Amino acid sequence: MKRPHNVTDQQLAILGVLWDRGETTANEIHAALARSAGFARGTVGTMLHRLERQGIVSHRAEGREFLYRARVARQDVMEARLDGLVGALFGGDLTAMVSFAVSKSDTRKEDIDRLRKMLAERQDRKGRK
Repeated sequence: MKRPHNVTDQQLAILGVLWDRGETTANEIHAALARSAGFARGTVGTMLHRLERQGIVSHRAEGREFLYRARVARQDVMEARLDGLVGALFGGDLTAMVSFAVSKSDTRKEDIDRLRKMLAERQDRKGRK
């Protein structure tokens, strides 16, 4: 299977529908994305076919329709995409990415407090190992 972070943003939108709904038809995916992403019906079919070739999506026939489902977990795709982003933009330096994110002028105090709490919890878990 192709690494899940190699999916395009359009394919990621389709996967989002599949993760939310479990198993669904191409028509239902199109209906869910037509307004927000402006997907044509044919685009959805093409993307599903490409995702299936990559082993990221599978389908089964039910009557005259195909029901599609994701074969990769949302968490796996998120981790792979984040690894790719950190590698491409920050040379693999996670600290540099976090530093960049919190240095933005619109970072709220609540966000910084949550980060501190998460880091403290992570440190506690590592200390117990």
